[in-house]
Amino acid sequence: MAQILIDEKACIRCGKCVDVCAIAHVFELTDSSSVPVRADACWNCGQCVAGCPTDAIDHEDFPLEDCPIIEKAQQPSADSLVAAFRMRRSQRVFQDMPIDREIIRDLVSLGRWAPTASNSQSVDWLAFDDPARIDELSRCVVDEMSRFVRLARNPLVRYILPLFIGRGGARQMRNAPRLVKRLQSARNRGDDPIFYHAPVLLIGHCPARNRFGRDDSVFAAYNMMLAAEKLGLGTCQIGFFQLMIEKSGRLLKRTGLPKGRAPQIALVIGYPKHTFRRGVPRRVPNLTWNNR
Repeated sequence: MAQILIDEKACIRCGKCVDVCAIAHVFELTDSSSVPVRADACWNCGQCVAGCPTDAIDHEDFPLEDCPIIEKAQQPSADSLVAAFRMRRSQRVFQDMPIDREIIRDLVSLGRWAPTASNSQSVDWLAFDDPARIDELSRCVVDEMSRFVRLARNPLVRYILPLFIGRGGARQMRNAPRLVKRLQSARNRGDDPIFYHAPVLLIGHCPARNRFGRDDSVFAAYNMMLAAEKLGLGTCQIGFFQLMIEKSGRLLKRTGLPKGRAPQIALVIGYPKHTFRRGVPRRVPNLTWNNR
């Protein structure tokens, strides 16, 4: 149970801690101050400490020295945010240049500020910067896709394959022979059609029981992708890898992922060979109000 104390002299009974603790309902207002009446229900999200206008809350997991005040001047303007969103592009052509591991550690650290369901904060990362290991995983992805395509088109196996990779997965594999042939041809030429010879591969993973692990990992990855742009790096989310690792125990084993963890997203990072000057248009999404 979290240890939470209230400085009654500092508390102005504004009620903000009561309001922002909207699910756990840790706090109640008394005649003298706010009181943590249900500390055992605390999610450890830090909303109360972040919002208190007088620093009246002493929460053992959020000491004030670890909770800096973020001044308005430090925050990006709306225009600069829009520019960052528009200029981020998926990169698939990289320079043959390694990335210092401290930079990758910094990027992973920045990912932790993304939201997580129920404040689980359970996203961790596997990092690969050995070209041989990355190439091994690339080869395994293509080999496994080829194997599943053969199985999906085998009349003796095709009807039971959905039991192992799902009906949608089996349909994807039946329709993928041209794609697999193209990927195999690229690898035979010495190309890497999966990870694009990127110097770093990151795999985000969560506890297998986390129903929202994919969401949490994607949020964290997008923080990292935006930050990478400011560091002169390019990124690309790798869908083929995620598609196959969810179906192939062989590929999962090759990653060395800890037991009980599930891979949720793959991201390559490198110094891009090309830069982009312009933000290009995107389709404006439809917006429907109060649909029935």
